[in-house]
Amino acid sequence: MTALFGVFALMAGPLFGQAAAPVKSPVAVRDVKFMQVRIGAQEHPWNRMQVELQANATLDPKAIKRWVDKVKVTVTQIYKTDSAKFEDWNYYRSSATVLTLELGKPRSVLFYLPGDIVKRDNLRKEPDYYFVQVDVGGTESPLFDAKGALLTEQSRAVHREIAKKDVFDKAKDAADRGVITTPGILRPQYLLIFPDIVPAVPASPEFIREDASAR
Repeated sequence: MTALFGVFALMAGPLFGQAAAPVKSPVAVRDVKFMQVRIGAQEHPWNRMQVELQANATLDPKAIKRWVDKVKVTVTQIYKTDSAKFEDWNYYRSSATVLTLELGKPRSVLFYLPGDIVKRDNLRKEPDYYFVQVDVGGTESPLFDAKGALLTEQSRAVHREIAKKDVFDKAKDAADRGVITTPGILRPQYLLIFPDIVPAVPASPEFIREDASAR
């Protein structure tokens, strides 16, 4: 283990025991991008996270329809602070549920950190670590295989510095505790008061509204 994995690597223990090979996700995270944008007349730029999804298969191999329904996307962002203690870092999480995705047609789900939070917490455009979890029809999609390797189809769903299973588990554990203090800050695109129009918003799907924040 090298210093590349930071504090989380120092926390990491032995790899977990092997289990049966998981089923591949019917929805892949094709790409994750970050940028700062101006929202309405807000004084400070907001941080935008773009998660590009693509439906590759339905859960039912006998299904005729070329759509995957109820795709819940949960994103977690981790920003380090001046403190060496991971407990003192900034953690943000939000979810959005896509109504339906057509097979082979990429769509992007956007998440935003308000400009006042970006300035208050001295946040850069891109977090130090992030990960994306996908739930399809109530079933959480795997990110790793039975040997602890990140699935190729989900390679963009996890920041490269926490892409080893043992390190990821420690980062997720810290985030699960950290986001308890920041509910509702990171938000899905449909909760914006003013539209994000510059630069142009990528093609997005329809959503099932869930105005409560995710943890």
